[in-house]
Amino acid sequence: MQSTLAATPAFVWIFFGLGLPWALALLPRRDWRDRPLVLCVAFAFGPALLTAWMFLLSAFGPPGQPALQLEPVLGGTFALALAGAALAFRKRRPVPEPSERSSRPLAFDEKLLLLLTGAALVVRWFGIAYWPFTAYDALWVYGYEGRLYALLGHIPDTIGYYPQFLPLLFTYGQLAAGGIDDHAARAVIIFLHTGAILAVYVLGSRLFNRRAGIFAAAIWALYPHVGEWSRFGDLEIPVTFTFTASAAFFLMAWLGQEPRRRYALIAGLLFGVAMWTKPTAGAFVWGVLLLLALDLVRVRFDLRGWWPRFEVALIVGLACLPLGAVWYLRNLLLGHPPLVLPPAFWQTMAQQSGSEFGWPLLGLLVLMGWLYFGSRERPPVPAGVVGLGFVLLGLLPSIIQPHRMTPLEWLALATGAAILSVTLGRYARARWSAGRWRAASVIGWALALAFPYFITWFFSYSYHYRLSFAIVPLMLLPTAVILAHWIRPEAFASGGKRALLALAIIALSVPGIVIPLYDPYAGWDWLWSDKLPDDVARYQSGNEALMNVVAGLEVYLANEDEPLVVVAPGVKRLPFFFPLEDIRTEVAPTRLEELEGVVYFVDSAPEGVGAYEQTPVRENQVISALRRSEVMRLAWGRDDGIFRYQVYELYPEKRFERPSVHAPANGDVVFGEFARFLGHDIGGREFWLGRRLIMHLYWEVLAPVPEDYMIYIHLLLFHISAPPRLKGI
Repeated sequence: MQSTLAATPAFVWIFFGLGLPWALALLPRRDWRDRPLVLCVAFAFGPALLTAWMFLLSAFGPPGQPALQLEPVLGGTFALALAGAALAFRKRRPVPEPSERSSRPLAFDEKLLLLLTGAALVVRWFGIAYWPFTAYDALWVYGYEGRLYALLGHIPDTIGYYPQFLPLLFTYGQLAAGGIDDHAARAVIIFLHTGAILAVYVLGSRLFNRRAGIFAAAIWALYPHVGEWSRFGDLEIPVTFTFTASAAFFLMAWLGQEPRRRYALIAGLLFGVAMWTKPTAGAFVWGVLLLLALDLVRVRFDLRGWWPRFEVALIVGLACLPLGAVWYLRNLLLGHPPLVLPPAFWQTMAQQSGSEFGWPLLGLLVLMGWLYFGSRERPPVPAGVVGLGFVLLGLLPSIIQPHRMTPLEWLALATGAAILSVTLGRYARARWSAGRWRAASVIGWALALAFPYFITWFFSYSYHYRLSFAIVPLMLLPTAVILAHWIRPEAFASGGKRALLALAIIALSVPGIVIPLYDPYAGWDWLWSDKLPDDVARYQSGNEALMNVVAGLEVYLANEDEPLVVVAPGVKRLPFFFPLEDIRTEVAPTRLEELEGVVYFVDSAPEGVGAYEQTPVRENQVISALRRSEVMRLAWGRDDGIFRYQVYELYPEKRFERPSVHAPANGDVVFGEFARFLGHDIGGREFWLGRRLIMHLYWEVLAPVPEDYMIYIHLLLFHISAPPRLKGI
């Protein structure tokens, strides 16, 4: 934890010293009073400016010199902070408009939710500081790249794939610490968690009110899946932060909050940061296009009435380009694919079950509860119960016993949704005030913005819950708004009721607070035992077989002078531990001559199986040679039940040495002009019923095989009472 604490001041400078001036410069003067809003923007633009500056240093720095060093990096941030402060200073005079924020004191439940959110952040900070990088993607991409850039001083042209927001933050942490250190790199993660919570608060508070913002932020912060994933250090929390912040400012502009163009500009800049973080944020574009289409229908294709919202979308699109497009253009210029999607295999793993409707279902249940138990005028009970029953009939079977939803379940869901739409629509038209219609329309726009992302995730990427994080704040918004309205502080004025409410809130919050302390491999007892005394032991949590390979390679480096060259097809996490060694994971050699100069070959599953899935085994000389101990000798390996790694020492030159043959061939026997038969090793020519016959044939390759061939062996069986017969085997 000392490294985490040592690197924290460097990140405090970035998020506060660099971010705050630019947040104040960009926000309208009256928004300076909204401290969570200011901090949200500061926490986004501070690291965005830092990583953009580091990218420019690497791209245009002096050739042959490490440009990513602490002095020029910090020097650039000081200059940027001064520029932002100068722009903010010009707006220092208070504006006469009163603040739009509520000045009333916080209610009891609001204070409790803030306290629990703070407790969750403290626990997550502990987990972040305790653990090194252990998650697959962090070892493969973000943590590895952060190490590599810190060591090399630049971003190599060979790097493609995802943008550099998070890897460069990890690099900066290690530059600040003065060496390669996971804990220094990971010190930034808690700031990104805080930014995500602030963004969810802004979404709720600026679209509704402070109470809705607190409820929304608390639901997100205490969501157990977020707690479970909090320490791993991949892109999902950062992209949720920037995606949600962009959505909040976009909806503020879309709904006509002034200054509309300024909010649209900030939304576009934040969307650029999201695209600088992860390309899946691009689904935001489809959400904006859907909103434009819906609004065009709303105004009955009146282009003049449609223009203000089209202008908002246009400003967002233009503002996102400088930072949002730079990495993808860079990849094109260097010959990399501009965008890399997960292999199609992962789409076959999408769950497509009722569980993926968890947030919409929760929102529906809370809405129905409020309408029937918290509202004076209720919708028709029979129709509402029937509609909800059909929805549950469609979703619950695949929640209770996970499977892809069947056509009948989809039909039940659609039927229930139709019944509820008609029933609640009639009720709302007859009973709702203009204020409730406005709240419903705001929620509708927010859900429509998330809809394309949800559809893409549900049908293609719902193999893991974390991939939905970016739209969870938008999906939980209905629940937060209804609960904030339904749970009225004055209804819990008495001590007994207040205690019951507090107990209920705490009970619901505890799982999300404590879950970061659980490790699926080490359990809970690592907290008080000494089972994970150092980072080596912690790396082994979920990576036992991989760390067995790492240990063996470290022995080689400690005892051998020859460079370490390893071919490990698909073993993408291995370079993390040897960022400057020649570890080749992107190649899948099929010919032994491709292994010349290689020290070790790593055969693996499931990664290696995937790397070779397009190559038939019969055509793969390398895999076929794994059983030839004179050419590829198994040195060590481990199977941990999830991954299997076997490390082979290579002696490819020995394949040209003529083997000693037990029974040499009689004469020069050439087969098909591409192979010479050298003999066999059948032991004994006496055969009896049940004898197990093991035979090897030895060949000398003369030329490449022109086509498929077959070896047909004849066995002559001599019988006393019968003439010789010829049988094929």
